[in-house]
Amino acid sequence: MARKFQNGEVVTVTDKFPKYLLKSWGLEVGNTLIINSLSYDGHYHVKKSVDSKLTHRVPTVAIAKITGGKRMQLQEQIEKAEEQIKRTKAFIRETKAKITFMDETGSETFDENEFKAYQTLSIIEKGDLTKIEKAKAIAALINKK
Repeated sequence: MARKFQNGEVVTVTDKFPKYLLKSWGLEVGNTLIINSLSYDGHYHVKKSVDSKLTHRVPTVAIAKITGGKRMQLQEQIEKAEEQIKRTKAFIRETKAKITFMDETGSETFDENEFKAYQTLSIIEKGDLTKIEKAKAIAALINKK
């Protein structure tokens, strides 16, 4: 079955479908939606926003590509890029901490378990943290993969 829309694509609700059916789905003509997936029978599963868990199953004729403004797509691209930047910064912080650990221990090889123990001791030695803050920081180390 040929796909008219791709997952993640932003579409709009058309007036080519009975309005009473659209309303029963909580949709109105002109709403912008995001394609979630294509079902086996040619209908599309759509959602109202990137964060929405609720999807609606609509026929292809009820939706159309948005021409002109791609504001939602651009916003989604920005959010994805910002998340990637956040992950990259966390990776850099973690790698710098590993290098500092290796410098302080005089080791040329890296041992993950020793590093976690070292980080745990560093957290315990911080006098400005409460016991709860220390416990949460140590728990985060344990849960990190």
